[in-house]
Amino acid sequence: MQLKIILILLIIFQSCTSKKTESKKMTENNFGPVELNNWKEVPFTKGRIATQEDIDLGKAVFRLDGKGETHTPLEIEIPSLAYHVDQETEEKTKVVVIQGEQVGEQRIVGVRYLNGGNGACLLFELEFISE
Repeated sequence: MQLKIILILLIIFQSCTSKKTESKKMTENNFGPVELNNWKEVPFTKGRIATQEDIDLGKAVFRLDGKGETHTPLEIEIPSLAYHVDQETEEKTKVVVIQGEQVGEQRIVGVRYLNGGNGACLLFELEFISE
């Protein structure tokens, strides 16, 4: 089971890296730029597991199949403003958190980039910004 989760995460991270750079495509898929003063108005999924419809509507970034693993929504504030901290370069990028789910021990978060696009990361990669 752990191997399945790791493979799913690798697929998500690989596809999300490319999504960040494909801003034109993301605009067509509801993941265009986010104005900083309107970040609270970004669509999101909270308190439940995301569906394909949520992704299609721009309310979620990913959908996981937790076959055999406990799969629950994360109890975090959504939407939230945070910094995604690149684990290799320590570069911080401001994001809007729109989704959070836990499968087994993995805590996965969906984010929107302010300049357009989306991504997924692990919860520990975020520094939440207090208002």
